[in-house]
Amino acid sequence: MANIYEAMNVRQKLAKARLYFLNQKVQKSGKNMHLEFKYFELEDIVPPATRIFARVGLTTEIDFTDEGAVMKVYNVDNIEEAPMQFRVPYREVKPIVSNAGKEVTNPMQALGSSITYLRRYLWMAVLDITEPDDIDANLGSDDQVEDEEIPAPNPETAKNEKKKKSAAPATPKEREKAKKEMTGTDGQADELQIKALKEACKTLMDKDSDQEEFVQQIAMKTNGFTNVTRAACEQLIQNLGEMIAAYGE
Repeated sequence: MANIYEAMNVRQKLAKARLYFLNQKVQKSGKNMHLEFKYFELEDIVPPATRIFARVGLTTEIDFTDEGAVMKVYNVDNIEEAPMQFRVPYREVKPIVSNAGKEVTNPMQALGSSITYLRRYLWMAVLDITEPDDIDANLGSDDQVEDEEIPAPNPETAKNEKKKKSAAPATPKEREKAKKEMTGTDGQADELQIKALKEACKTLMDKDSDQEEFVQQIAMKTNGFTNVTRAACEQLIQNLGEMIAAYGE
């Protein structure tokens, strides 16, 4: 019996592969219980994608450069056919520095995180993965829904929390001032918010060094704390503050 995929070109095969991947309804296994978002791990994508590509006659190759990464998709049944290419730019993530001035992530760890994210987003681009992800949609987006607001804190809860001594990423007065200066919930976070977000990440790392990977996720998703909306930044600061408070003194 003839292979129905042999006569297809690389674009036709990739269209089939995307459909097969979609039909498998692959779920996100990566999650952070504190900020309540899920994300695709490489192990969620690569195994089913590899099986599908082998079935339709596709293979991939990734090239890493100082500017980014390129994934080439080849048609194994026609080696003369030019591959399809997908590119993801590389943005270096600077090591996180603690309040004591000590780097809590070294360059190799930052590089490893960058490679992992580049590979993940390349596969998502190749397979046209569009499953919604709240945190991915909020970070770096200029299209926030205007009426989407962060719930105001409960006064009683705030009183109780105030009794506990915790390393808050920014004072309530500073964050309230930043909110009043906003003209809406969309737009990029200002310097005060970015500073508070960085301080929250540093404080969390001081409390628990095992949170390194999580902090790197935030850094990568915000392009090194340079691309995050006001609403998303404020939500991150609030949630990070809750995480920090949970560790106590």
